[in-house]
Amino acid sequence: MVTKTYISKFNTIIKGSSINVGINPVAELVYGTSLSRMLVYFDHNRIKELVEDKVCPDISKFKHTLKITNAGSLDFTQMHCGETSQITDHVKIRASSFDLIFFLIPKEWDNGKGFDYAQSYFNQGYYADKCGAINVDSHKLLSYDGSNWYQARNGIKWDEEGVYTNEHLSKEYDKWSSEEGSEIIIGRQHFDIGNESIEFDITDVMNKFITGELKNYGIGIAYSPMLELTEDDKENYVGFMTHKTPSFFEPFVETQYNDVIDDDRSNFALDKENKLYLYCNAGGSLFNLDEMPTCSVNGTEYEVKQCTKGVYYIDIKLSSKDYKPNTMLYDTWGNIKVCGDVFDDVELDFVTKGKNVFFGIGDKIEESSHFTPTIYGISSDEKIQRGDVRKIGFLNKVNYSRDKASLINDIEWRLYIKDGTREIDVFKFEKANKSFDENFAYVDTSVLIPQRYYIDVRYRYNFEVIEHHNVLSFDVTDQLNNKYN
Repeated sequence: MVTKTYISKFNTIIKGSSINVGINPVAELVYGTSLSRMLVYFDHNRIKELVEDKVCPDISKFKHTLKITNAGSLDFTQMHCGETSQITDHVKIRASSFDLIFFLIPKEWDNGKGFDYAQSYFNQGYYADKCGAINVDSHKLLSYDGSNWYQARNGIKWDEEGVYTNEHLSKEYDKWSSEEGSEIIIGRQHFDIGNESIEFDITDVMNKFITGELKNYGIGIAYSPMLELTEDDKENYVGFMTHKTPSFFEPFVETQYNDVIDDDRSNFALDKENKLYLYCNAGGSLFNLDEMPTCSVNGTEYEVKQCTKGVYYIDIKLSSKDYKPNTMLYDTWGNIKVCGDVFDDVELDFVTKGKNVFFGIGDKIEESSHFTPTIYGISSDEKIQRGDVRKIGFLNKVNYSRDKASLINDIEWRLYIKDGTREIDVFKFEKANKSFDENFAYVDTSVLIPQRYYIDVRYRYNFEVIEHHNVLSFDVTDQLNNKYN
């Protein structure tokens, strides 16, 4: 499962300045003639609810990545061009070969409503003509409300200017680089050319936010302490898209939960590890039992684990020395408690298959079966209201056969958008679930920005990787009062 948590607060604070730029669509991180740092905040509670509701019961299977798109051009002819700084009257150039450090913010802060950095070459005529007029464009005004270099909120100062002084960050950076470790610095990312985007693993910190071990006030981003001390006649900068970016490139935290349903009940092979699942449904929805159920097969008790909400499983391996192929066995699930009521044991069955079903050992490589996928659950070109959660199934038809479809052990799907001729991943290829009778996945449109989306399907068999492009396309729409409209 992959989901997104969008950044809800994003501000740039400028050394020596009380100006707020919290609604600027591009955050400029600079060093040299001036210095700035970025503050980002995301609400972790939606992911916390997934843990508490057992949709993602094992927190150790999470991977959280902070993703912020670089606003710089990919045109190398522009990489060395100088521009006029919006903060000072000096020249600014694109920064390259630098490290950014990530640190924990120590207290609550406000985003603010400022847009401009200063009255400069770009806007001095505007301010001269319109400041004080009745119909002033509020998005062009300087604002001192909210967070800035000196304060976290109106009337509440940072304990140290700039959240932390350079000296403090430098000492913590040295600790982070040693075995001692730092309490505030959580990592760094290197930028070679300077047009790379931020992709920073925050798994450990995010999990501590979820468990309550750490208080979530957000994450700060700054140049490495040595670069911050650089004295230069130029302003070195790198720009990133903020949460006010009116496009697909809004910053977010990507959360991957590395567990899928992989049910072997329909193809239980001897001499290999198999999984047998129990699904708890009520009124068409999965629900959690009051307690973990028990499971036994042929008198042997197995440890029961939870995969997701209402889905339990056991790992089981049976030897061909003890069991023959084509033998029906029963897995009995007990301790079925729902809202305090105890239900009768549930007896399910499966049929063993010879180990040659899974293991092919001989004088040739087994020929691959080729499949053509069809996706159901979402219609082609369907317009889906943002917020819907759709279950999509994959019908894998064997090529050159009449209506023969198969369950696939290793089928992956990818969700992406198109930007001209470019394809931009929303979610990279991830494995689909495999139940007793279908391959399936869920599409949560609440984390999708309204526009057109495309799905690719990929099969892996032996050494072959077969990818089917644009198997399905659909549109996500939203109400007119949504912030993206």
